[in-house]
Amino acid sequence: MWKKRRRRVHSPGETKPRAAGIGLICLLLAGGASAQGASFGQPTPGICFLSRERVLDQSRAGAAANQRMQLFVQGVERELSGERSAIGADANVLQIQRPVISESIYQQRAGALALRQQSFQTLENTRNDQLARTRAAVTARLVREMAPTLAAVLSEHGCSAVLETSGAYAVNPRMDLTAEVIQVMDARLAPFNFDLEPPAR
Repeated sequence: MWKKRRRRVHSPGETKPRAAGIGLICLLLAGGASAQGASFGQPTPGICFLSRERVLDQSRAGAAANQRMQLFVQGVERELSGERSAIGADANVLQIQRPVISESIYQQRAGALALRQQSFQTLENTRNDQLARTRAAVTARLVREMAPTLAAVLSEHGCSAVLETSGAYAVNPRMDLTAEVIQVMDARLAPFNFDLEPPAR
């Protein structure tokens, strides 16, 4: 049973606590809309903003890499879904047959099914690990390729500090270098090919 909660009685001079953070939460939720119509002041010299996620996702090389990764994910899912469905179907058949087969035959088939499930789980873990390592390797390559482009753009703008746009409530578009970095990166880095990482040994 649920325990009955005791109500705290506040003394006459004590202020009853209010719901913490509601005003702040509403302010943050409205931030996207209100920031769009904000009137920004002059850019702060030496302070620049950049969205690393947008550069990796919207640059030509990054977008192509995302599309190729999606093909790998779909291929793995096709590979796994067939065996997953087959194991499930065989398990259902075995349960239906159980009343009409001997216990020894049932245990034998159940044991074989358990081995198949174990092998499938190993394969699934292996494929997920391959996808994760491939994604990490591609991201690392994009970040390496982005470094000289970013350095050139930052030097051109005289940036002393670069802040991530996702951590800011609102950003003066004139201080956001994301689009420029994407443009320069597209001119320097073409989409590249890569394969799924091999299974770990």
